[in-house]
Amino acid sequence: MTLAPFVIVLALAIALALAGLLSAPRIASAPITSDAPTPAVVAAPSTAAPTTGSRANDAAEMLRVHNELRVAVGATPVRGDERVSAAAQRHAEYLAGSGASGHDESAGAPGFTGASVADRLAAQGYPASTASEVATSFSTGTDGVRSLWVLPYHRLGLMHPHAVVAGWGHADVAGRSATVGVLVYDFASPSPDRVRSPAPGQRVPGSWSGEESPDVLPPGAARPVGYPVMVVFDNARPAELLSARVTDPGGGEVVTYVVPQLYERDYVAIVPGTALAPGARYHVRLELSVAGSALVDEWEFETER
Repeated sequence: MTLAPFVIVLALAIALALAGLLSAPRIASAPITSDAPTPAVVAAPSTAAPTTGSRANDAAEMLRVHNELRVAVGATPVRGDERVSAAAQRHAEYLAGSGASGHDESAGAPGFTGASVADRLAAQGYPASTASEVATSFSTGTDGVRSLWVLPYHRLGLMHPHAVVAGWGHADVAGRSATVGVLVYDFASPSPDRVRSPAPGQRVPGSWSGEESPDVLPPGAARPVGYPVMVVFDNARPAELLSARVTDPGGGEVVTYVVPQLYERDYVAIVPGTALAPGARYHVRLELSVAGSALVDEWEFETER
């Protein structure tokens, strides 16, 4: 379990996938715009079996956990790259060593290896690419990966159908911990037409603390809430949510909140307004417009007992 439950979180956001705005879909490696609050998240403890021993902070083990989560929702595994892992490790060391949060580094500061994730990748000899980054202060790397997966804006990059490479790093310095993931995307890569989380038939926790920054919930919303539901489409196709309905085993409708599309438009996400019942099966029905075409997406998932 976590020793430091505060998550530093996503700062290099995925670019807006506005139809016709860009000649080719891209993921920006720019920080969140200045009007957004400083990211800070309290993550729910992982319910998955933890990785024991020093392997929990090993880059290969963190990548394995990441791919385990991706495969469970029907996304293709990402491959590792030593240069990307090195960029993640150097930034984890910078954050833990300086007690800083976020995704920018200050030139001249101890441990500085690049102001942005693009700079840090370049410093490792990784070619120019579209990339983003997530970071957490969980006490072990594998718990950090799992905790970030729960959060909608963080899960977006981690589950993205066009993520192709990932590198993870973890550092512990003077009682401070940092886990960093760097994600590289390729929109020409083969992928499923959509990735759902939870996936059809998947069993997930029934509740989530609801703590993420930027906040996915409306002001004054009660917490905890239910496990977030997301769909991400391939080829940066813009998606518009027309209606959402989640029903419990008795056919009763669950109140849901719509997660704002802040970073791109190729996804939709909703959050049940209250914790879901344990050991129950829920039905999701989304009415969507995807790249201008109507689509009804329906599936069911289960909650853990």
